[in-house]
Amino acid sequence: MDVLNLGCGNKPIEDAVNHDRRKHRPYVDVTHDLDELPWPWEDESFDLIVAHAVFEHLSHDLVTILDECWRILRPGGKLRMKLPNWNSDIAHRDPTHRWFYALGSLDQFDPDTRRGKEYWFYTERKWRIAKPGELNNAKSSFRIMMEVRK
Repeated sequence: MDVLNLGCGNKPIEDAVNHDRRKHRPYVDVTHDLDELPWPWEDESFDLIVAHAVFEHLSHDLVTILDECWRILRPGGKLRMKLPNWNSDIAHRDPTHRWFYALGSLDQFDPDTRRGKEYWFYTERKWRIAKPGELNNAKSSFRIMMEVRK
């Protein structure tokens, strides 16, 4: 399985491509500013993208970011995310956070959800919610898994 660990920070994944904005540790394999599109990976390069505490720091909106993830994932590939909860004081304390999300923020990307049926025109690149969002104990963030539909 080919895995991309976006914004690995201090948490590398063994046998994955560990990415970060700067080469701050020896295990960082690829350095790239994710605000610069397209990202430096070929179409359909990965089976899994891990993005924990990454997307809220980017200048691009969620539609643009998910479209880019969709591009570099293979059919059936998965995107595992950790996102800040919109109403958490803890999430708002980080001055580098540009975006905040609700548990239903990703519903419009899945055509099987009510919002996905209603707002299908946001993007042609579709997903399936493989594992619904689940808040952490502090309710400051949630994890969710999406699967590419190609």
